[in-house]
Amino acid sequence: MVTKDFYEEKGVVAKPNKKGAVAMWVMLAVAILAFVIAILMQNFIPLVVTLATGSVFVTMFREHYVEYDYCFFNEEIDVTKIMNRKRRKTAISFNVTNIRFVAPLGSIRLSNHMEQYPGIRITDYTSLEPKDPVYGFVLDLRGINTIIYMEPTEAMMNHLRNMIPDKIVKE
Repeated sequence: MVTKDFYEEKGVVAKPNKKGAVAMWVMLAVAILAFVIAILMQNFIPLVVTLATGSVFVTMFREHYVEYDYCFFNEEIDVTKIMNRKRRKTAISFNVTNIRFVAPLGSIRLSNHMEQYPGIRITDYTSLEPKDPVYGFVLDLRGINTIIYMEPTEAMMNHLRNMIPDKIVKE
């Protein structure tokens, strides 16, 4: 018996989080202001505020630049979140058996599914300017209804069309 393995990776730079960036710089401003007040008033409480907001700023700054790495290996699909080009964290990992259907972004079937399940969890793993078409992967992960937006390559989509042809929407 001959088996044919499939493996392909794709990396995309995540959309910048504007609210998170503003909050990060506000935390830095509060930390600096509290430090100045702590020095002028020679009080302990503004120093605690400085340490708290400074540590929040450092944590937010470490996750400021984000990339996503899609990895398709046979029946497994992994999305890894890479923060500041150093730390890797598995964002989601699922099997093709968890896929209910895959539809292009803007598909009527995808919008009908979102209307049918208003509390559905939606996660976006796409870039600011996608080079490949964006697809919505509707999943059932341990009873949790989820939509994941990704921009797989054509080779990845062909692999999925070969594995689960009845679950790929062609709108």
